[in-house]
Amino acid sequence: MKLNKIGILELRNDPFITDVVSRLGDLPVEFLSFADRPVPVTSDYKVVVDRMSFCFPYLKEMVKNMSLDGTYVINNPFTASVGSKLVDASICQFLGISFPKSIVLPDPVVRDKISDMVTEPSWDRIADEIGFPCILKPVDGYAWEDVYEVNTPAELKGRYAVGSGKTWLVQQKVHYEEYYRIFCIDQKDVLFVKWIPRPFGLGEYLYTDSTDIDGTRAKLAEQIIRLNSALDMDANVVEWCADNKGQSWVIDAFNEVPDVPKDRIPTEHYWWIVDRFTACIRDKLGLDKRNRTAFKLTSAQQCTS
Repeated sequence: MKLNKIGILELRNDPFITDVVSRLGDLPVEFLSFADRPVPVTSDYKVVVDRMSFCFPYLKEMVKNMSLDGTYVINNPFTASVGSKLVDASICQFLGISFPKSIVLPDPVVRDKISDMVTEPSWDRIADEIGFPCILKPVDGYAWEDVYEVNTPAELKGRYAVGSGKTWLVQQKVHYEEYYRIFCIDQKDVLFVKWIPRPFGLGEYLYTDSTDIDGTRAKLAEQIIRLNSALDMDANVVEWCADNKGQSWVIDAFNEVPDVPKDRIPTEHYWWIVDRFTACIRDKLGLDKRNRTAFKLTSAQQCTS
């Protein structure tokens, strides 16, 4: 039986987590620390909020083991581990959600090592199907790192040639009229916030009146909830835009650790996120629920009974 405790895997001075913890003041909350742990890793926590393991493989292995031991981890470390822009594109297509046309390009070094299996990209096909300008980004990219707009085949080839160590996605460029970051909490609560996308963490959030997208909000919210249910994400941000023809596009479907900058998100929106995230933690604390995994586990006791 798990103790009714909440573990936090995040820096203690993070403003967002500080505000979440203050909302959980009536509950036992502890910041996690790890020393040498015997395998398998056990856990006393009913719920763990994980906002650090995406940076550190050691921590990712710890929270996976805690999840297998019955702790509910937010976000699910197993589905978070398989998320990528290629997976996003496939899931969006399956769910009928518009995603820009994309072609995956192999790591140049790996391609050269297994050239009988992986061949040189077809630059003519990319020009015909994707067109220029287009976007080049890592399949497993995060926070707009190594995202390039390329304007010619020569520029694309040059960027690709020096991109050793990365599997790339070359993607149709959407000329957007409106751009939003859509926060989805607990696979049910949805918040649209206008966003001006910029690299290096310089994107700008704008106060957003819910009437701004009244005509499409309900349909979009339903799509975002289905997407997060498929990904099994309790806290996610989907980047969505609309082009000059009114066509909706999901640009980025998966953010394992959504950035919630207190100093840059409009106050009303920020506290909405804090309150819904806190409610999600409380909800999971009161349920006998485990994270989804790819494994079907039966205890030794059940096998012999």
